[in-house]
Amino acid sequence: MLKLLVNTLAKSFYQQHAGFFLVGIYILFGVVEPSQLIGYQKALLLAGITSPVGMAIVFTSWFLYSLKALFFVRQKLAEAQYSYVRETAALQVSMQLKLWLELFLVMLLPIGIYVFLLIVLSFKYRLFWSALSIVFVFTLLCLVLSWLTFRSVTFGFLKQERRPLSTGIQVKRPYFSWPIFHLLNEQPLMLLMCKGLSFIFFKGMLWMFADADTDERVVLVGLLASVLCHAVLIYSLLKFEISYLNFVKSMPVPVFKRVLNWLLIFFIILIPEWIFAIMASHSMLYTFFTVFLFGLASLLLMLTILNIVKLDMDRYLKYLLFFFFMAMWAILAYYGLLFSVLLLVSCSFYYLQFFNKTDLKALTE
Repeated sequence: MLKLLVNTLAKSFYQQHAGFFLVGIYILFGVVEPSQLIGYQKALLLAGITSPVGMAIVFTSWFLYSLKALFFVRQKLAEAQYSYVRETAALQVSMQLKLWLELFLVMLLPIGIYVFLLIVLSFKYRLFWSALSIVFVFTLLCLVLSWLTFRSVTFGFLKQERRPLSTGIQVKRPYFSWPIFHLLNEQPLMLLMCKGLSFIFFKGMLWMFADADTDERVVLVGLLASVLCHAVLIYSLLKFEISYLNFVKSMPVPVFKRVLNWLLIFFIILIPEWIFAIMASHSMLYTFFTVFLFGLASLLLMLTILNIVKLDMDRYLKYLLFFFFMAMWAILAYYGLLFSVLLLVSCSFYYLQFFNKTDLKALTE
């Protein structure tokens, strides 16, 4: 059973979060010259074990990653194709806990590698309390994830009746806000994780290039890292539209209005990133305008790619990898504004031309 879960759940987890891991790999290995790589890695590791603030940052990032893994597993287990997992409830409790523990150890492998390196450095510099804290926190995370998943699978059939609170005030929700309310009501944890990771990566990029904080490229690279954290979020929004809003295609609504609806949704979703950008751009209007266009164009590109690949996650991630390298080249070459405009125009043109010619409804049934 473990091999089956690893080949389905763990493999899907790494595939769907390839953009997140791509940004992480770039931060760890791509921001310094090869000759400085070892010293840079050692400095990062020491920063995480020599001060309470550093350890708090490390543990917070582990906690967010663990929540993301837990949310992913619960979301998948709710799908019909993973109904076979419920058969594990017939096993002994100890065997179930061991099974989920081993699965999460595989899903938390990036953290596990980091834990090993931190422990080695802690013993080397005689930071025994740091080593003990690292082992305790990582072990606790794995055990809690295993226990929560065990409870969800074994006792998930016990539904508690929830009575929604009513204030008596009815507010009409505009059409463009339906996907946003879907995220708030049905996917709040994913939205929270997305924004948390977006903030961490954005601020991390600014921190790494603090000596050039007035350079617009630094803000754009930070936004690129944040945008890639929204890859799964855009996938979820498109699936929601296909499942519940596909009737719009049969209505006399101009396609350009649908494009504007998507852009408005993206604008609202990226409001926290706009605030980060305003603070980081030091009130430079040109920089903020470039960042604004780049954010909208990047999310619209993700939507376009998903339509092109017909929700094929593997191909979607490959296109995102190509987009990452192209965007980095454009940003570093000072073509950020031109790249954003071309991206926005080309994606809008594709959507206008092929929106009614692509039917993704059958793929989700």
